Amino acid sequence: MRTRKIISVCILSAVFAGLSVPLAFADGCPDREIAAETLKMKRAEDSEKAGKLKEAFNAAKTVAWECLGNEAGKRREALIKRVGRTLGEQEEKQGRFKEAFDWYQSSGLEADADRVMLKQANAKTDDTNAIGNAIEHFKRRNNEARVKEMRAIAARNVDKWLAAEEKAFAARKESREELGKARDWSYYEDGGRGKIYERAEKRGDVLATDNARRPIENAIAYYEFAEKPQKAKSVRDKARKLGDAHASKGENKLAVEFYNLAGDDARAEALEKKSEAEKQKTESTRQDKFKKDQQSLEKELGL
Repeated sequence: MRTRKIISVCILSAVFAGLSVPLAFADGCPDREIAAETLKMKRAEDSEKAGKLKEAFNAAKTVAWECLGNEAGKRREALIKRVGRTLGEQEEKQGRFKEAFDWYQSSGLEADADRVMLKQANAKTDDTNAIGNAIEHFKRRNNEARVKEMRAIAARNVDKWLAAEEKAFAARKESREELGKARDWSYYEDGGRGKIYERAEKRGDVLATDNARRPIENAIAYYEFAEKPQKAKSVRDKARKLGDAHASKGENKLAVEFYNLAGDDARAEALEKKSEAEKQKTESTRQDKFKKDQQSLEKELGL
């Protein structure tokens, strides 16, 4: 009885194993599947012979070599690497390094993929995407030396844009575009963002002392860039007070602009309505006077 139970358990285990694990080897694949994979492999090899390299590559990629055995698997891998290298070299000669990288990478040619990734990065040292992609690639490859090399390029670009920002601010008191470029590069430089935010805060401090609309607007923008919400709020409070001062002098247009900078939409809208009402009243008075003067003139002329 015990022997019968053990045999039953073994049979059930074998059945469930067969249901849960797909058959992977040649002697476990159905004949029709073996025939289909054999045909795919032949098509891949025939396409390569005919010079249809992309077709050969794509066909070989779909071959389930497990159903054909190790020998077919070696032929498939060799074809993929052979064709992938040829296609990659063609793209590389044309300067299309990204496309070349894709061919090398998908062909399992890691050394060539590394080489062309580095080539692309060195050809586009002012391109954040090229350097960022290189950093991520070499991180996945655990190549710390290359990662460090790419980060050094990013650091040089940060310094370049900070120097450009210095000149721009000195010339026109507006340099957020340059700071934005520096910030973009800082994502790829270790610890580079702090000095950029400090620079933005410094610019905000300079502009916040001014009472003109444009400098106040830029001061708020610099503080927001530097992620200094309290300082931005203090400048908005100042803008509201400046709005009050202009409103008291009847300079309603300027007052509305400052209220808008302060984020005080209700006060800006109320003053705009008041200004519009005053404008209409003035226009009505002007028209009444014009009509009255016209009537007087006509009377004098006996019309």
